[in-house]
Amino acid sequence: MRQEFNQHGGVAIIRAKDFAPTEVSRPVPRVGVVSNPRSHRNNGGSRPTELPEAIVFKREPSSRNELVSIITQFANEGVELIVIDGGDGTVRDVLSVAHMVYRGALPRVAVIPSGKTNALAFDLALPAHWSLGDAIRAHMENRVADRAPVHIHWNNNALPDQLGFIFGLGVFSRATLLAQRVHRKGMFNAIAVALTVLMALLKSLFGGPRNSWRRGDMARVSRDGVEIFAERVYLMLASTLRQMPVGLRPFGRIRDGLKFLTVKAPPRALHRNFLAVIKGRESPALEADGYIRRDADKVYLSLDRGFILDGEQFPGGNLIISRGRPIQFVVPA
Repeated sequence: MRQEFNQHGGVAIIRAKDFAPTEVSRPVPRVGVVSNPRSHRNNGGSRPTELPEAIVFKREPSSRNELVSIITQFANEGVELIVIDGGDGTVRDVLSVAHMVYRGALPRVAVIPSGKTNALAFDLALPAHWSLGDAIRAHMENRVADRAPVHIHWNNNALPDQLGFIFGLGVFSRATLLAQRVHRKGMFNAIAVALTVLMALLKSLFGGPRNSWRRGDMARVSRDGVEIFAERVYLMLASTLRQMPVGLRPFGRIRDGLKFLTVKAPPRALHRNFLAVIKGRESPALEADGYIRRDADKVYLSLDRGFILDGEQFPGGNLIISRGRPIQFVVPA
């Protein structure tokens, strides 16, 4: 049967009339949907779909406080699958609040990729037509993949913890502002990523020594109480994703874990090293030129300026960057 939700969300009990009878009945899944009506593909409306039998709560929060109330309601209602209908920024917001509400023990999560950037969806190999019905069926068939987020914690709890998947500073922060201009011109996802990388490269190559793109930001890194790095960085990038959009491989070989790429400022021989870095090549010459790859479950980072997490800028300060607790995402067969 076809089910539509009203504009402000609601709860619906959905029963598919052609559901095959089984000898052993299973509980009807309880599903909570958080939709961002401002996401690129949503255009402020709902996307009806053929749904299996489920109890579905659909909500469209307009503020963080409202999102906290919604996720708290999901927890009280025994929701076993949270569906996030939006892009990477919406995923970050929902996971961060859910981490607080569920005290780190999140239920299963599904992503409906409808944003301007959908890097997590790319890593999970979600098709463009992936729908709410597909996600519920995947949950019922126990088709899941684990992904650990990047967990950001401010010392002294200056801000609520954030969970995301792509962390960056330096040229990455400036490139994010460029990406917003690219989005306004109607380019999204892979095309936007490729164009943004190219524009950032050109601005870095042809800038002088005082060019802000080459000058970088100050970063102090410590681990186990020992400062291991205190320099200006052209780029610091970290992610727990296995695969990045458009085939980028800044961390080298594909693998799990929290991976870092740090490029000292100003970048040396960028014209020669750029392709080697984004294609994932590994050589001692790269590290000698200040292009450093490392894996770590936790680092302590002190920043004078802000950073980017999944497309949004956050203030710097004294941070703990760690590999978060794995989350089960439902995926296609």
